[in-house]
Amino acid sequence: MADYPLHINLADRLCVVVGGGPVGRRKIAGLLAAGAQVRLIEPHPPAFELSDRIEIVARVYRAADLNHAFLVFAATGNGELDRAIATEARRQGILVNLPGEPAAGDFTLPSVLRRGDLTVSVSTAGRSPALAALLKEQLNEWLPCHWAKVLEILAAIRDKHLAEPGHSPYNRQAVNKLLKAELVELVAAGKAEAIDGLLKETLGNGYTLRELAIDLPS
Repeated sequence: MADYPLHINLADRLCVVVGGGPVGRRKIAGLLAAGAQVRLIEPHPPAFELSDRIEIVARVYRAADLNHAFLVFAATGNGELDRAIATEARRQGILVNLPGEPAAGDFTLPSVLRRGDLTVSVSTAGRSPALAALLKEQLNEWLPCHWAKVLEILAAIRDKHLAEPGHSPYNRQAVNKLLKAELVELVAAGKAEAIDGLLKETLGNGYTLRELAIDLPS
C-alpha cells in the first residue's frame, strides 16, 4: 500500500520525542525549525539552547508523557520500548514515528531540501534512508539557492495579479513563458534590468522587481 504524502503545519503543536540520542536530537531540530512545541523525555538529556519551545523531562518514559501530543517520535533505540510507546500513542489516537523500525510506525519522514519556501521531499517509505539521502544530494546540485528567489518573484506576481480589481484568472501560461524565457538563468546571474524587461514583455506594465518589492542578492 502506498504512503500518502503531505506537508503539515506544526506551528505551536506539541510533539513528544522519547529518546535524546543522535536520532532524537535530529528530530527535535527539525521540529523546532517547523515551529513545534517539543517535549523531550530522556533520563540523561543533552544540552540544548534555552528555548520556551522545548520542555525537557529528565527521567524515564511514562505513558502520561504523551498526553495532549499531536505527534510522537519513539527514538529510544530500544525496540521493545519504542513499540510500547507506539502502542500507547495509538491508544490515545496519536500518530507515531519509529525511526528504528519505520514499518511499525504510522508515518516516516522524507529527506528534505529547502530553498526558502520551496521544499522538495524524497521518500523511500523508510526502506532506504541512504538512497533518499543520495537523491537529496543530487537535487542539491540541480536546485541551487537562486530558486528561492525565482519562487519569490513568481509568488509576488501571483499575489499582485490576484489583488487587482477585475483580474482575469491567474495565467499559468504566462508563468510557463517566463520560465521558458530564462527567468531562472537571469535570476542566477543577478540581471535585474533584463528581468524587468522580460516581466514587462510577458506581463505588461506594473511588474518590475521594484514594483513587486523584490530585491536581488548583491
